[in-house]
Amino acid sequence: MTKHVTVGFDGSATSFEAVQWAAAEASLRGARLRIISSYPTPVVPPPIFDLPPDNAYVSVLHETHDGLLRIAGGIAESHPHLDIETLASSDPAATALVKDVCGEDVVVVGTSSHHGAVGFWLGNTARQVVRHSPCPVVVVPAPGGWSRHTDRIVVAVDGSPTSRRALEWAGDAADRYSATLLVVHAWMYPYMHADPDSAQARDLTRIDAACLVDHEVQSAREQFAAEVTGQLVECSPATAVLEVVRHGDLLVLGSKGHGAIHATLFGSTVSAVLDRCSVPTVVVRGT
Repeated sequence: MTKHVTVGFDGSATSFEAVQWAAAEASLRGARLRIISSYPTPVVPPPIFDLPPDNAYVSVLHETHDGLLRIAGGIAESHPHLDIETLASSDPAATALVKDVCGEDVVVVGTSSHHGAVGFWLGNTARQVVRHSPCPVVVVPAPGGWSRHTDRIVVAVDGSPTSRRALEWAGDAADRYSATLLVVHAWMYPYMHADPDSAQARDLTRIDAACLVDHEVQSAREQFAAEVTGQLVECSPATAVLEVVRHGDLLVLGSKGHGAIHATLFGSTVSAVLDRCSVPTVVVRGT
C-alpha cells in the first residue's frame, strides 16, 4: 500500500502541474502528499556595514517556506481530506525527493527545461530522480499537454522482468482509474539487406513479437478488471510509444529492458520518451 506520494515544487509552472497530478494521485490512493522544495544555501561574503551574515540564508528559507504554504493551501482547498506535509530542504532537489522513500511510494517531478544532449550532460532533476529512486517515478509534462482525466493506461513491454513490473503497475492503475489498458510492444528486424533469407527470418521475428504481446495481454486480463488490448508496432521502442500515446493517457515504462544490450537500449528509450512525451510518464524501477 502506498503511504506517501512525494512531489517536487520549485515555483515553476511545470512543478505546479506536478503538484496537481500528485495531489490527485495521493487522494486516489489514500496516501499522504509530501511537497518538497529545495533551496540553495547562499554563499555569504564577510559582513559589510554590520549586516548579519545569515540574512541571505534567512531570506531564502522564508521565501521557500512561503511558497510551500501557498501551494499547500491551494491543494487543501481542492482536496480538503488530503493529508499534506511540506518540507524545505537544503539538499539538491533530486536527493531530497528520493530521501526516505520506499519501494511502495510514488515520486512525482515536473519535466526539465533541458532536453536532448543538453539534458543528458546537465543531468536534470527528472533524470536523476528516475536513476536513483527506489520507487516508481512519474514525470509530468508542461502545462497544457495532458488531461486532468486519465482515460487510458499505455504500457510498453519487452518480456523482461522489469517490463512485467511495469505491466503490473499499469494494470493496477487502470483498475484504480477505471481506465482501459493498452499493452504495446515494439519490434524490428534490422537485417533485411544482409540476409538472403531475411523475409522468412523477419516473419519469424514478427511472430515471436506477436506471441509476446498475446502472452502479456492474457496475463493482464487474468490479473486485472480493466479492459485490456494489445498493439504490435514495427519501429524503435521510443518511436512506438510516442506514436501510440494520445491526450488523456498515462504512459508506463520499465527502467531497464531484457539483457545487457537491451537494458542499454531500453534505458535510452526512457530518456528519449521523457524528452518528448506530452503525457505523464511513469518509470517503474527493476529489481
